Amino acid sequence: MLILVAHGSRDPRWRASVEQVVASLGVSTVRETVRLAYMDFTPPTLLDVAREAFLSGERNLWVLPLFLATEGHVERDVKPLVEAVRAALDGVEITLLAPFGQQAEFREALARIADRTAGSGMAP
Repeated sequence: MLILVAHGSRDPRWRASVEQVVASLGVSTVRETVRLAYMDFTPPTLLDVAREAFLSGERNLWVLPLFLATEGHVERDVKPLVEAVRAALDGVEITLLAPFGQQAEFREALARIADRTAGSGMAP
């Protein structure tokens, strides 16, 4: 199972916009194997989602931080959350992936957006 970890916010509009990302995934089997957790301010936490997955039989979890860089929140906040899951759930295999902004697919998508908008006169 892939668990996306977003920052979190007290603003329900922010949360709704992030949840739309997961809901918009096209294939239902993908939506069933992707969960969303929040680092701060709002449930569910990474431990909440991991525990639910573990209790339903999942033993291999991958965590994708929805951040641009490793430094900052990923190092300071997400890594300790991953370690807390390891400590709490004996037998779980949890892998912390490079954050979204460091993934090749993100850089490729960003380049496509830049190409599409270059010279189009679109306002930033």
